[in-house]
Amino acid sequence: MRSYDMDQRGRYPKYEYLYRCLRDDIRSGAIAADARLPSKRDMAREMGVSVSTVEHALDLLVSEGYLQPRPGSGYYVLPVRTGSAPSVDAPRAPDGTPPVFDAKANRMGVQLFPATTWIRCMRRVLSAQDPELFETVPLPGLYQLRCAIADHLFETRGMVVDPAHVVVGAGTEFLYGRLIRMLGDRPHIATADLYTRNLVQLARASGAIWSFVHTDSHGMRTDEVEGTGASVVHVSPANLFPVGAVLPQSRREELLSWVHAKPRRLIVEDDYDSELRYTGRSAPTLFAQDTMDKVVYMNTFSKTLVPSVRISYMVLPPELAAIYQHQVGFYSCTVSSFEQAALAEFMTRGHFRRHVRQLRRYYRAQRDAFVEAIAASHLSRIVEIRPLLVGTHMVLSVDTRKSDDEVMEAARARHLQLDMLSSHVARPTVDRAHYVILNIASVERERIPGIVSLLEDVFGDDVARAEARG
Repeated sequence: MRSYDMDQRGRYPKYEYLYRCLRDDIRSGAIAADARLPSKRDMAREMGVSVSTVEHALDLLVSEGYLQPRPGSGYYVLPVRTGSAPSVDAPRAPDGTPPVFDAKANRMGVQLFPATTWIRCMRRVLSAQDPELFETVPLPGLYQLRCAIADHLFETRGMVVDPAHVVVGAGTEFLYGRLIRMLGDRPHIATADLYTRNLVQLARASGAIWSFVHTDSHGMRTDEVEGTGASVVHVSPANLFPVGAVLPQSRREELLSWVHAKPRRLIVEDDYDSELRYTGRSAPTLFAQDTMDKVVYMNTFSKTLVPSVRISYMVLPPELAAIYQHQVGFYSCTVSSFEQAALAEFMTRGHFRRHVRQLRRYYRAQRDAFVEAIAASHLSRIVEIRPLLVGTHMVLSVDTRKSDDEVMEAARARHLQLDMLSSHVARPTVDRAHYVILNIASVERERIPGIVSLLEDVFGDDVARAEARG
């Protein structure tokens, strides 16, 4: 087992120094992929730190994709990009070349980010020389950023938020892991059977019991929640990824009635992609509609900014905010003070709202360009585009005889990385096969005709059959 001298940590808290040491050794290959780390107690004993220090460092590594927790077995090292090795998230084509288009790359194109404005905000922060930026960051985050988030939520989502209840962290997975720890031993969580895989894996690794609720074209079947026996519901009412379903008001009311019916029940509202709505006004959040402080609200900036600005946040009800402070109040925040201060500056000066408006215009035009290109192609004979009002992806229903695995293999042979709806479902069924998910956020406009042409090639035999039928 590798050991690290805590006396060499300098200004870093112990958990952050341990996290950095482990991360650097994983990146360099000094700790090999698939290696099993020693137990938390063994690591704590070897380095002379508390188990909670080790636990916090490992949580960070899990949230950033360096480790995978396996229940009853421990923490295992995941493969990472080293040198010219391919990323695990961007598989290469059979001949080793990168994909022409990675439909799983659900991230904003760097060219859309207002880098010059962001740099100006960073310079203002540095020139102010605020002593607070050189001190340990409070666990919930810089107060100025939490105030900016509270103001933003009030202006855009109608939410009245106390900045003291806002918690900032390095990614949704990290915050979700912290939240699960506050829910006690083996909390029972229900969610839609179209789900976010990372969160489910994280919850299971933390010992949570997980139940899946059926979904239809309107999202989660809230009438099934009571039957699961769950005490916590994870829901995305504004945008159920990847189908983009928006939960109707009747189901929102049913969910709120459920959470209010008994004590110790909770709703976790993931407002993913809600800023990127193209038509009409967003429905009120469950947090804004709740009258009994039973909803945790979660969102992230990583989709509207750039992936490297890994800042997410959650808004806790007063009771949970007090528990959070009591449990982990001695830690420092996982996001640097300079980055938080720059984001606060970016928001309070109105740059964030203007940036989001520009993103909406860009992605609406991007979506329309894909729709037009598909309509003008031979794919129009076998493809139906499901209309989505929010988000940066499209769902294509394809009349094909290929299995989803065969579709993905045919795409990889053409340097095209596709995502399928069936890879996001808890219960694979026939009616959820043959749906292609196209993430269009990082695609240059001029490449759209070429991508559609590749899709024509992938489904060439199906197109030919459709044309033969007339």
